[in-house]
Amino acid sequence: MPSHASLVVLLAALTAIGPFAMQALAPALPAVARDFGVSAAAAQLLLSVSLAAMALSTLIWGPLSDRLGRRPVLIGAMWLAVVGSAIAGVAPDLGFAVAGRVLQSAGAVAGMVLSRAIAQDVYGRDGAAAVIGQITAAMVVAPMLAPVLSGFMVEWFGWRSVFAMAAAIAVALALLARARLPETAPPSDPRGWGDVARGLVEVGRRRAFWAYSCYGVASFSSFLFFVGSAPFVMQEAYGVGPKGYGVYFILVSLTYMLANLLCGPITRRMGGERAIRAGALFAVAGVVFGISLALAGVRDPMVLMSSVMLQSLGAGVSVPNAMAGAVGAAHDRPGSASGLMGFCQFLGGGVMVQLAGFLPHGSVLPTLAVMLALLIAGLLSHLWLVRTAPVSRPVAGAVAGARED
Repeated sequence: MPSHASLVVLLAALTAIGPFAMQALAPALPAVARDFGVSAAAAQLLLSVSLAAMALSTLIWGPLSDRLGRRPVLIGAMWLAVVGSAIAGVAPDLGFAVAGRVLQSAGAVAGMVLSRAIAQDVYGRDGAAAVIGQITAAMVVAPMLAPVLSGFMVEWFGWRSVFAMAAAIAVALALLARARLPETAPPSDPRGWGDVARGLVEVGRRRAFWAYSCYGVASFSSFLFFVGSAPFVMQEAYGVGPKGYGVYFILVSLTYMLANLLCGPITRRMGGERAIRAGALFAVAGVVFGISLALAGVRDPMVLMSSVMLQSLGAGVSVPNAMAGAVGAAHDRPGSASGLMGFCQFLGGGVMVQLAGFLPHGSVLPTLAVMLALLIAGLLSHLWLVRTAPVSRPVAGAVAGARED
């Protein structure tokens, strides 16, 4: 077994490849649309369809890892991401590019799903919650760098270079996981392959799981709506190109990283449940702030970015607690719980990304209005589910940011 620090770093890297590949593609979407001669909504299929693939594959990777083990499933998924990246990188038309993105996304998302389950295997519920906080904080670096790197690569080498970069990273992670990742899943009992589906059904019946998943899904969908809409809004409303968007996006990622670092002490002081509510309310207030600026006639890229930065501060505290609560609600089936939550997150995110392609991009208001509606819906659903039935609260240090070793 590797040391705690090296295991957390490896899990963070495996978790980050899915968000990295998604964020790296966002600045390239206008170039893809021009190259293939398609509309912005059509180019958005590279995000929305791949998110649907992520959603479906999470239903497979989690329960399959409960049955076959985390290590072989994770390594195989990384190689699938390599194949998909290669197909998308040489695609002659949008259809082939979307097909490649489906395979890339289906493989890459396994890292996000199985890292949560591995944390549960190794550290138990209490320790897993803290490690999830560490992984969440560490993985922000990759999505933060992705738009910057891809923005320059798109302008210097074309959008296909983004897929070459993703393929190289997936190869490195597959080899690293093979060399350094031990098997952590407990031995499976001979209940048969039907137990894979039964695990999902069993988790889906637990109200405690949905009490935390609903908020996590809504917050994730709100952010993905921003990811799908922002490149076009920045270009059409403010005249900011791919490189500029990438630089602005650094501010959002740094803010989210800061929130994750603050999450531990905040959660230890407030408790997991209160941290979810406080973070959610702060996120809502951040988006309301941006809408107020836009209605006041302020026309500046920071109207959008400052609003999302404030939203990220709230999400960085609330979402890791929600994730820990959802997986902890099914401590006997962590793979299935993580997979089902991932399915809901990416399905909701895929729908919102596609919707982002149809809304007008000449103003920031449609984007912020949809984000606000999602955040409010997620918070209200969480409050209702917690109030109407007894559920297991997240552990007191849900993401107490894992105390320093």
